[in-house]
Amino acid sequence: MWNKNKCRLWPLIILFFAFLLSACSEQDLANIKLLAHLKKYDQASELMIERNYRQNNPIGRDQWEAFLKVDDSDQLTAIERGLLVENQKLIIEQNKQAAIRKSAINVDPLRHNLPALEQFCQQIPKGGMLHVHPYGLLSKNIVRQILTKYNPIIDPEYFITTINNLGQKLYDHEVETLKNLPHSVKFSSYNQEQQESFINFFFLPKQPPSHDFTRFDAIFTFVIWLIEDENQSAKMQMVYLDFLKTAAAQGLSYVEFTNGFPPTLATIEKLKNWAQLFFKETGIVVRWNIGQLRFLSGEQNGQLIKQWNEILLAHPSHEIVGIDLYAIERGNPALEKAQNAYGYLNGFNQQNPIHPLEMTMHAGEMGDPRNVRDAMIMGVSRVGHGVLLKNDLISLEYARNKKLGVEMNITSNYQLNVHNMNVSPHPFLEFLRLGLSVSLSTDNNGIFDTNISKECVAAVSSTDVTYAELQAMSYNSISTSFADEKTREVLTNRLRQKFTLFELGYGH
Repeated sequence: MWNKNKCRLWPLIILFFAFLLSACSEQDLANIKLLAHLKKYDQASELMIERNYRQNNPIGRDQWEAFLKVDDSDQLTAIERGLLVENQKLIIEQNKQAAIRKSAINVDPLRHNLPALEQFCQQIPKGGMLHVHPYGLLSKNIVRQILTKYNPIIDPEYFITTINNLGQKLYDHEVETLKNLPHSVKFSSYNQEQQESFINFFFLPKQPPSHDFTRFDAIFTFVIWLIEDENQSAKMQMVYLDFLKTAAAQGLSYVEFTNGFPPTLATIEKLKNWAQLFFKETGIVVRWNIGQLRFLSGEQNGQLIKQWNEILLAHPSHEIVGIDLYAIERGNPALEKAQNAYGYLNGFNQQNPIHPLEMTMHAGEMGDPRNVRDAMIMGVSRVGHGVLLKNDLISLEYARNKKLGVEMNITSNYQLNVHNMNVSPHPFLEFLRLGLSVSLSTDNNGIFDTNISKECVAAVSSTDVTYAELQAMSYNSISTSFADEKTREVLTNRLRQKFTLFELGYGH
């Protein structure tokens, strides 16, 4: 009887192993095809260098996409894509379980206890923030101080006209508020209610909770009007110090700012003096990335970075560490706007291991979904936002292999309709569990009414992130920074000591 049943089982066993062999072969084929895509990305990186560093001859979109296309035999089928997705899910789950085991503190009880979570996020050690815009840092207190000190003449019609001409947006009721303010009088002539109404234009409205980028962009018409005059440096020093003192109270030790500066010795000296002052006043190490505006031409941005590279070779700076392409991503794709600068700099940096400028880029916030792909091929070691990477399987695999740094801004993404964390978990955690070097940042503290502790609250309350993963993001904010190796080592050791003390004292 037993032998008869055993014989009946053999066909099933053979079918089972045949199925396994079939599944393995499909997985292997999917991996082979994936490697063909990733190899094509590497070849495209060499083409980018050839065309922009050696030839000064940028590549057009059609030629670029044709070059990136793999042979028909290497095109992934729906089944093969599904296998790659399942493999990612397996990696995510394995790393989640590993993080749970590594976590010295269980944050699960905090997820639905907001006061306790806020206290925890205030106290947990932080490393740095790598995605911060100075013109977005103004607090209400600083706006009021600057307006009171310099007492400018306010012409509400100027803002309405400028915002319309720039394609920016104010809501109808906001336009009416501006129209009803006294025209062409000094700020001190406004009564308290009028002053508060005007100050509110420097921040996003609370309602609706999310806005189009054009409404966000309109804020900078007010900020530029307030800041950019003969007193600009003094005003910005006030803004920086106000932000950094708050950041120090949140436990930060390092901040990278992105801002545009003219390539001059005076700029180098000013940023050096500011960094020394800010460290003395707050204990935070400050560095800057040279910003390039997306709405300028690729040629203009390329020329700016070449000038900066040359001046920093002759006059090295610890304070100026990288480049960053920013402003509205929609309608300003990375290939057309950035390759002159990034293709050139990637080639230069490969030829010169000791070089002054690293590369990050705003990509994957909105706009062309290929921007993160193109940024990586251009040689960036980090991207800002990167949310749209979740929809690009092959580029996500490329990012995983590169351990791409990602500067995540959860509150910003929510308020600008990039991702609604109340509907589905923010993808930062999947990226982290796939091996990307994710760190949390704030983008524009003042405009979004956030800080690094609030970003921690958003992360914990809207996902199942673990304590070990919060730790990892803090360490990533130092390890993926553009500070020199010695500075990173000092900051990492300091952060490690802070975590040891935090864990010893937490709960007591």
